[in-house]
Amino acid sequence: MEIIATTSLISINETFFVQLVSFLIFLYVMNRIMFRPLLSTISQRKELISDFQKDILSGKEDLVRIGKAFDREQAKVIQEAHKVVLSIEADGDHRASEILEETRQQISELRHETETRVKDQLRQARMELAGEVEAITLTIMEKVLHRRL
Repeated sequence: MEIIATTSLISINETFFVQLVSFLIFLYVMNRIMFRPLLSTISQRKELISDFQKDILSGKEDLVRIGKAFDREQAKVIQEAHKVVLSIEADGDHRASEILEETRQQISELRHETETRVKDQLRQARMELAGEVEAITLTIMEKVLHRRL
């Protein structure tokens, strides 16, 4: 038996070349089977995330734009509602003044009619009383004078 003493860690012989070729084949196969599909999946995922981020930014911009448009429309509606309220108030005031004027005219007409009726009734009462006054006056004078007139 022969004892071989070597002090080197790696000895270069035919097994080294076989292991090197085997390692290179392994790297090639791993690159084809695992690394390339994994890298393509990672790049697709990055693109998808980038598209989502763009969509999110676009959505935020649309949201801001729609919010501003909503605020403008809300301001317009409030302004139009205020105009309508003022118009309705003006119409109400105008209608109230018309009703008040009509009522005043009716009151004036009723007063005139009532005054006319009262005057007619007074005239009739005076005519009726005139005849009675003469009769009562004659009676009183006869009693006071104690004689017939």
